Amino acid sequence: MPRIERVDDEICKQLNIIVSRELKDPRLSTLVSITGVETSKDLKTAKAYVSVMDKEKEKGAIAALNSASSFIRGLLFQSLKIRLVPHITYIADHSAENGDKIDRLIKKIHEEDDK
Repeated sequence: MPRIERVDDEICKQLNIIVSRELKDPRLSTLVSITGVETSKDLKTAKAYVSVMDKEKEKGAIAALNSASSFIRGLLFQSLKIRLVPHITYIADHSAENGDKIDRLIKKIHEEDDK
């Protein structure tokens, strides 16, 4: 596994721990999970993909994470064994919803073919 992928996996793991244990923002009262991280090759920036169980609270949860990014970055610096911790931008992850939509469309096509 390339180094950048190991860094992405470790950041994702640590972010999930931080979000579940360290952050006390009321906008994060719903189930929030970091589904993936994409770090730039120079390790200066990263995108963290966030899945929020309650879709009505999604924007608030993303805003809470982005506003706490410097606090989170400090905690990451303590827990990771790398010299440079990237600046992280949090983005809503809609991949599960898109996958469900594609599954429904495929089932619909198969049902129409059977008729």
